[in-house]
Amino acid sequence: MGSPTSRRAFLFGRRAPPSEWGKFCARLARTCAGQVRWDDRPGQHQAWLVPARERDILHAHALCREYRVQMALDGIGLADSPAGDVTPQLWVESGSAWAQLSCDASGLIWCAGGGSKLRSLQEAGVQVLSGADPEQTVAQWLASRASAQWPTGQGMLSGIEQVQVMLADGTIAVLGPFGANATSPLRSLTVQKMIPQLFELASSVVAIECAQAERWPVRFRLDALMPADGMDINLAWLFAGHGASLGWVQAVWFRRDVPFQAHVRLEPMDKEANRREQYDALAGQLKESFDPLGIFP
Repeated sequence: MGSPTSRRAFLFGRRAPPSEWGKFCARLARTCAGQVRWDDRPGQHQAWLVPARERDILHAHALCREYRVQMALDGIGLADSPAGDVTPQLWVESGSAWAQLSCDASGLIWCAGGGSKLRSLQEAGVQVLSGADPEQTVAQWLASRASAQWPTGQGMLSGIEQVQVMLADGTIAVLGPFGANATSPLRSLTVQKMIPQLFELASSVVAIECAQAERWPVRFRLDALMPADGMDINLAWLFAGHGASLGWVQAVWFRRDVPFQAHVRLEPMDKEANRREQYDALAGQLKESFDPLGIFP
C-alpha cells in the first residue's frame, strides 16, 4: 500500500521545486521588515524593496550576492540591457525610513542619509544643491549626472566632502580627502587594496589624455584622483554621477558654503567619438575595481 505522500502526489500532482528567483524573493520577504513585492511573470525577474530599517539593506545585499541578483537604486534610470540579458534585479528605495540630517559644530559640514530629501538640505542652506530637484533623495542626486557637472579636476565645486558607502563585498567605508590633508585613515582593507589599482588607472595614457579636456569624457570621475594644481585628492568625488554602479550610498557629507553654479555644458573633445571605446574600457576597469562581483548594475 502506498504511503500518504505518494497518494497525495498521485491525486494532486507533484509540486515543482521553487526556482532560484522564487527562493530569493521568498527569503527577501521573510528576512526584511519593509515592503517587498516582485514580478511573477516568466522572464520578468524584478523585485522591489522599501526598507523599514537599515538591517533590511544588509539582508538584501547578502541575498543579492548569494543569488547573483543586481541591487539597483530605485528612482534612477538604467541603460538598456543587451539583447538576451535577463539579469535579475532588486530595486531598493534609498532609505527614507531612517533618513537623518546633522551638522558639525561649525555648521559648515552637513551630513545627510542617502534617503534624505534634498529639500531638507536646501532649507539648511547647502548652497550647491539650490538648483537641484528638492524631491530627489541624496543617493539619487549623487547617482545622477547633475552631481558631476564640474570641469575636469575641479571636484571641490561639487560641494561633496565625504561619502559612506557599502561596497560589493559588504564592506562599509567612509571615503573622502586622501593624502597629506586627510583627517581620517582608510580603515577598510578592501579600500586599501583598491587604491593602487585606482592610481594605476589614473596614470594610464587614456586617463592623462582625458585630464586635458575641459569636460571629463569618461562615465566615472577618475579625475577625483587627478585634481588641478594646488587641489587635493578626494575619493568621495569618484561617486559623483556614478549611476549607483560603484556601491550603495548610505550617507553624504556636504560643505554648506560651496556656491551653486549654473553649470554650462562644455563641448566634448573632438576626439571623443573616436576614443569612445577606450573611454568605455577605462570606465569598465574602474567599475571592476569597485564591483568585481557585478552586484550593482
